[in-house]
Amino acid sequence: MSNADAHAHAPTVVVVGSVHTDLVATAARLPRRGETMPGHAFASHPGGKGGNQAIQVALMGVRSRLLGRVGNDPCGERLRSALAAKGVDTSLLGIDPDAPTGTSTVLAEVGGDYASIIVPGASLRLTPDLVEIARPAIAAADLLLCQLEIAPETIAAAIEVAQREGTRVMLNASPAPDRDDLFPRSFWEAIDVLIVNQAEGMALVDPFPSVLGALSSADPTALVSDLQLRLGSQAVVVTMGANGVVAKDAVGTIHLAGHSMHVVDTIGAGDAFAGTLAAEIARGATIREALPVANAAGALAVTKAGAYDALPTAAEVWRLASADE
Repeated sequence: MSNADAHAHAPTVVVVGSVHTDLVATAARLPRRGETMPGHAFASHPGGKGGNQAIQVALMGVRSRLLGRVGNDPCGERLRSALAAKGVDTSLLGIDPDAPTGTSTVLAEVGGDYASIIVPGASLRLTPDLVEIARPAIAAADLLLCQLEIAPETIAAAIEVAQREGTRVMLNASPAPDRDDLFPRSFWEAIDVLIVNQAEGMALVDPFPSVLGALSSADPTALVSDLQLRLGSQAVVVTMGANGVVAKDAVGTIHLAGHSMHVVDTIGAGDAFAGTLAAEIARGATIREALPVANAAGALAVTKAGAYDALPTAAEVWRLASADE
């Protein structure tokens, strides 16, 4: 087999999502409403859930192709270069002639949580017709990975293409959609693996009729079951930060404890988890086989600042995952 043939048949994930610049201000705590307070540091990082997850896929040794959009500006050039340097195929990452590259203003707490405001910019110019142009790439992939930082109609179009072409679909439903933007049940039924954190999961079940009756947000096992029954996705994964992860597939429910790590910031941890889970499933692993690896990746991502540079290598991930065996 030639190098070109080997590349064409390598496990492949197509990531459809956002690419933007993170502007991160760090302070001892997050400010209260209307409060101005001094900070410790400011940094500008390449980011966006689509870009973060595409890089994590590549770092795990799986071919990663990113379908997205940046502006025709210095930030867009920087992002394309940063993605390529991490091993992401950017041939599907278009340049918009009019809209600026997206940005995210992040307020981060030292050793803790963060809050952000995303201005998507060119990422919202990724339209269903551009997804249709990328149909051959989606059809040839082992897995389609999406998030919810781009236009809802574009995500729906990408998932419909994947479903028609027989490509498995993983959705990281983050940020959770507003009630007015909620997709119909048929959208969720097309998803093979749904990933949410606990807060996002609660936001998703709220508008749908309950199948299990009263639901306690403190019970993640009930939450994964309720999500699966209400939405109809094949498998549901709920991440809980330091408390680990709970998932439910056709076999049953699995709960993995979290890793005890020194937390620098939590930016990108969910993306490290999702990208690793996608890479391992594209490689042929079952969800149960892939979960401990993804759990390790998410834990490692909190030990460094920023997004792209905080994402762990495959060697680091497997070292931590193997320690649990």
